[in-house]
Amino acid sequence: KDTMASAVRANNLIARALARRSSFIQVRNGGGGGPVASSKPPAEPLPEGDELVWDDGTVNPEPCLDQFTLVSKNQALGMLLAGLGGYAALGYALTLRDKASQQPYIMRKVLDEGSETS
Repeated sequence: KDTMASAVRANNLIARALARRSSFIQVRNGGGGGPVASSKPPAEPLPEGDELVWDDGTVNPEPCLDQFTLVSKNQALGMLLAGLGGYAALGYALTLRDKASQQPYIMRKVLDEGSETS
């Protein structure tokens, strides 16, 4: 009976030590909360576009989708077409250039082993 009682006491001691350790870790890590306090639950129905706004608790909530207003859609399309046109012009210019006429040496033909040279 002594060994059984000592085993039970040891298990209880280990369980208490683990419980203390886990409570210490929770308190040390802030209890699961982040650096910003959580907001209150809504008391009225949410607006239709509520999921499109990132409200992190600061003064200025941000829209979730980027709003890039420096260039309009037409200007962006013009820039895209200009870039693609530049690449097309470069590719066409490279096809016009005859590489064989600009080689300073003569290409030698490799002869087969069975052919004769005169």
